[in-house]
Amino acid sequence: MTAPRRAAKGSRKQLASDDLSVIAPTQLDLFPVKPVVDVLDAKAVVGPRTGVEHLVRVRLRPNDAPHLVFHDRHGWYCESHGPTCHAVLLAREDVKHGE
Repeated sequence: MTAPRRAAKGSRKQLASDDLSVIAPTQLDLFPVKPVVDVLDAKAVVGPRTGVEHLVRVRLRPNDAPHLVFHDRHGWYCESHGPTCHAVLLAREDVKHGE
């Protein structure tokens, strides 16, 4: 009888299991949560002489803190995260569909 063979360190089997964690697909939500987008009256919130054209409150999930998105002479931007925030895209889409 021969002795059982042990896998050498860094064997193909071990490397294959390590690679799976790198290329494993992300889990999909079966019940995705829709963001809550509220278009606010900019003149009532900011003031009658404001230059803000659109003011939108966006919650990416219902219990998340809101993102305030402004549209004024500087363009579209999130109060906290700037123009690259995902909430800006949602706000622009909602305003465009509302007009």
